[in-house]
Amino acid sequence: MSEQHSFAVFGLGRFGTSIVTHLAAHDVELLAVDRDHDRVNAIAEFVDQAVTGSADAEELLARIGVEHYDVVVFAMGEAFESSVMATMIAKERGAKRVVVKALNERQAQILRRVGADQVVLPEVEMGAKLARSLVNPNILDVIDQTNGISLTERRPDPEWVGQTLAEANIRATANLEVIALIRQRRTYIPAPADLALAADDVLVTIEQTQ
Repeated sequence: MSEQHSFAVFGLGRFGTSIVTHLAAHDVELLAVDRDHDRVNAIAEFVDQAVTGSADAEELLARIGVEHYDVVVFAMGEAFESSVMATMIAKERGAKRVVVKALNERQAQILRRVGADQVVLPEVEMGAKLARSLVNPNILDVIDQTNGISLTERRPDPEWVGQTLAEANIRATANLEVIALIRQRRTYIPAPADLALAADDVLVTIEQTQ
């Protein structure tokens, strides 16, 4: 997929605001929309255009030219009917890529059926990440978990410490593929098979979860 340069974000709750502030750190065209005028004012300095209005208002989507943005994000997870209508209108107008927030898998299924190109379930995904870190305290962060593949940062298990990657044979014993090793701010890619593991090393691993 080619690099994308223009984004329209609808819904400036915590999730939408986080998306806007992170996108604003890049050299992109950025539009932010919310029904709440105070939320719009609070984000205005970070974006090229800030608009007060409803995402499911066809007149508004036409006026701002939603089809001209590379990515359109509807982040109003609590207003599910508005998300459905907004998705349908945006796709009918020819929006290239529509990303929508959902609160559960049932909502996600419906949003996909009406045309959403990508559905995110931030609460569900965060819950899955937290659960994995609680079960295994060696896990520092689940970086990504999609399509049955989990990309994770983790400490070595105690039994691996002092062994090289080849000796620990992590691929066979733990079903993990180590793609990088971070030690004292230095990153080794690929991780050297003959380097003895230390307790404070960080391993970047890939695991097939399905």
